[in-house]
Amino acid sequence: MKTLKLKTAVLSMLLLVLGLKMSAQGYGEIRGIIKNTELEPIPFATIKILQGNILIGGTQTNELGKYSYKPLNPGSYDMVIIESGHQTQPVNKIKIIPNEATYVDVKMTPNTLGTVTVVAKAYDYTKAGVDKNMYTMKSLDATELLQLAGSSRGDIKGALTSISSDVIETNGEVHFRGTRGEATGYFVDGVRTLGASTIPGLGVENLTVFSGGVPAMYGDVMGGVVIITTKSYFSGIREKNMRMNAYYEKIQEKKRVEKALKDEENRLKEIEVEKKAEKNN
Repeated sequence: MKTLKLKTAVLSMLLLVLGLKMSAQGYGEIRGIIKNTELEPIPFATIKILQGNILIGGTQTNELGKYSYKPLNPGSYDMVIIESGHQTQPVNKIKIIPNEATYVDVKMTPNTLGTVTVVAKAYDYTKAGVDKNMYTMKSLDATELLQLAGSSRGDIKGALTSISSDVIETNGEVHFRGTRGEATGYFVDGVRTLGASTIPGLGVENLTVFSGGVPAMYGDVMGGVVIITTKSYFSGIREKNMRMNAYYEKIQEKKRVEKALKDEENRLKEIEVEKKAEKNN
């Protein structure tokens, strides 16, 4: 009888120790917050928890973009976040620790429509021979003109010699492919003009040069054709708007970076508060 009682007591002790051991091992939890690239929470995103390609379970983010899933046995897991307006985001090798919450915050990239390029095949129905539409042309806008090195920005002559190897300047005259200076046609704002090569480069909105195969619309020109479009009141407004837009973009980018850093700092504080509250409980 005593032996039976002793065996029963020993068995009870073993079961108690085993129960304590299993309780001590405990389960883990995965939690976090899902945001987009603008650091805005994504509500009602689907969270799938997998282990070895086997679906363990799943959950959904709340209206604040937060989620949690438990219980999970200690080990390594994978996670997949799905939301219709964003690209599916996988997260691999998430380590779950007993009796602790593993935080996994994820940023999802919005879906964007791809660019569709339509290529049309061109058929040439002209007879074999010289293509009368073959032109040697180069064109620069005001921004590109400003980027020319040195004195090329200050006058048309310098710009012409910089953008075309067919143009040289000799004794103050511009020559196209060895022709005389007067053989070059200058058109300023659509009007043929003499001495247009003295126009300051900073006053030019667009500069186009035909150094070979000049279109018939510009008349019988032995050398080349220089087409100059000068800046107008609206050109100044456009440049001002471009500068202002670039300035505001820099400000917005700076704000986004500051917001991201602040958001990360607040998130770390939030996690610490949650951990302390759980330990106290």
